[in-house]
Amino acid sequence: MKEFEKHSEISTGENKIVAISTPIGRGAISVVRMSGCGVIDIAKTMFKPFPAEAGMLKLGKLDAKHFSDQAMCVYFVAPKSYTGEDMVEFQVHGGFSVADGVLKSCIQNGCRLAERGEFTKRAYLNGKMNLAGVEGIMDVIDAESISAVENGYKMLTGRLDDKINNLQDSLTDLLAQIEVALDYPEEDLEYITKDKVFQTINKVLKEITALSDTASKGRIIKNGVDIAIVGKTNVGKSSLLNALVGYDRAIVTDIEGTTRDTLSESYVYNDVKFNFIDTAGLRKTDDVVENIGIERTLQAAERADVILLVFDGGSIPKEYEEIKNNPKTVSIYNKADLVKHNQKDGISVSAKTGENVENLKQAIYDKIKADNVSNNDVLITNARHIDCLSRASQSLTAALDDKDNTLDCISLQIRESWQALGEITGTTASEDIVNRIFEKFCVGK
Repeated sequence: MKEFEKHSEISTGENKIVAISTPIGRGAISVVRMSGCGVIDIAKTMFKPFPAEAGMLKLGKLDAKHFSDQAMCVYFVAPKSYTGEDMVEFQVHGGFSVADGVLKSCIQNGCRLAERGEFTKRAYLNGKMNLAGVEGIMDVIDAESISAVENGYKMLTGRLDDKINNLQDSLTDLLAQIEVALDYPEEDLEYITKDKVFQTINKVLKEITALSDTASKGRIIKNGVDIAIVGKTNVGKSSLLNALVGYDRAIVTDIEGTTRDTLSESYVYNDVKFNFIDTAGLRKTDDVVENIGIERTLQAAERADVILLVFDGGSIPKEYEEIKNNPKTVSIYNKADLVKHNQKDGISVSAKTGENVENLKQAIYDKIKADNVSNNDVLITNARHIDCLSRASQSLTAALDDKDNTLDCISLQIRESWQALGEITGTTASEDIVNRIFEKFCVGK
């Protein structure tokens, strides 16, 4: 695999970039940032009085050629900046015209518009962070809960890097000992035995497995819990969805088969994102469209982390027994304001009055053991990291499986594992992987 070379020294090319780093539109403040050799000189021609020292935020007049604005300016000198290059940030009044005018003025003075994620990419190339930290930034930006922010921050500040580096160090030491045994067989040295090699591999493999096992919790933190609301027509599934999210998200009528497709809405409860999926009612019908909806209902139930099986009283239809007995199912007896439910194997609620709806949310939370989701350690939330850990694990498992393997064959499998682990932090990542990661960023970050 071709390795993507990071620059060991600070980039000092004349490639000056600029972008608006805040959302476009009406607001109090917009931030325009520049990076690259020469951007401080550009800023000095545009802003007066210029800050006396790096890191000092200064109030002054920003001249954008066709207009002026009372703004703030701060600059940073390489390598002590986000990108590792000289940087300048203008804080101007919000709105499209002001920020866009300042952007155009910076371009006229010698900058070019930054590409997606180019500021962060330069930080990576200049050794300010590695790929896991870069993806931690993305997780913080995209976070929809505090726990997701916390986990993204752990990645950003190197908690995952430390784990991966320690694993790679163990494999590096092991490879070094194997190389000595292979290269100097006739020397009077104490060589590592195959049993000791297997002991170390087992130890590393156990640590990789433990890290991989955090992915299920990590998925809940990053994406939330998928909850399918299932039941026959007119039991109040859509009403229940509306009650759970706190507003009229789904159309509710007395007509059977109103919901013909899956309908999704999210709600954050105790810092866990609940992704509710309202589904078409299960019943026999000749309606082609409704049958498609019913098929999607069954698919949603199969994929869901939790199934809310809704009844409105009476006996439980036989066709629901399989779903009801599913370990991830919570039985809901709706319309408690109209019908007294005697069942003890579920939760009695009234979507109309809100009775026991909060208790239902807590039951879902308890069902997924969400109180154990938050963790003092970093959790794996990234599909790319899961794949890298899986390949690292497979290589080490292959080394253990064949007891007749020679040390040179074992060393090749150890190197494959080391390589896969390095893709997480970027030490062995290909240029294609790096580019694909930064393409996911917005312009200005």
